[in-house]
Amino acid sequence: MGNIHLLIMHILSKPLGLLGDTLGGTLVITFLNSAFWFVGIHGANVVNNMIQPVWLMNSGANLKLAQAGKLTLGHGAHIITEPFIDNFVFMGGGGATLGLVLGIGILVLMHRASKQLETLAPLTIVPGLFNINEPTMFGMPIVLNMTLIIPFILAPMWNTLTTYIVMATGLVPLTTGTMVSWTMPPIISGFLTTNSFTGSLIQIFNIVIDTLIYLPFLLVVNKSQKTEEAGQADEQAA
Repeated sequence: MGNIHLLIMHILSKPLGLLGDTLGGTLVITFLNSAFWFVGIHGANVVNNMIQPVWLMNSGANLKLAQAGKLTLGHGAHIITEPFIDNFVFMGGGGATLGLVLGIGILVLMHRASKQLETLAPLTIVPGLFNINEPTMFGMPIVLNMTLIIPFILAPMWNTLTTYIVMATGLVPLTTGTMVSWTMPPIISGFLTTNSFTGSLIQIFNIVIDTLIYLPFLLVVNKSQKTEEAGQADEQAA
């Protein structure tokens, strides 16, 4: 005898599996994650949790294949897994905001940052390295910020696409099923989840590109903040 839970799982398992185990489906999920965050709703809690059982099953399958020495796509291994999402797509948190945090740091080091960004930088860099980005989300803010919505969507989608391609072509090994915490800093997590330094290299490459994606839009925000601060200074002087 079955029950309603098994019935729902049976009905949804195939469409969820297709969405959570393909490049196109993962790009859709990544887009929705950012879209929900943009309006102030925790994207991972809404979107990722629906597909997470598929990612976890894929991780378990990869672990068994890795233990058998057969971790290849030809033996049924998966590219899209929980570590793939946590440690390669959302580096810095939702929206892959590590690139944004590093961009802020660059402006501060170049002495070109607004006072607001100078204040924000030390509050975001350490949490960002551990993939915690609430200080960035609400301190920047990113929520309802029309200037930053484009890179906030593009950066994690870029990470999804490039990581999928290098794993599909064998340039970077598949994730081994080792469950590394989502708070593990990039570079370290890349090595631990793939058991290869190439896992770290693709993370470094994508972090650089993410920073370049965010930087032009960050400069617009920075200029706007400087103009606002100059106006406030003039008012106080008057």
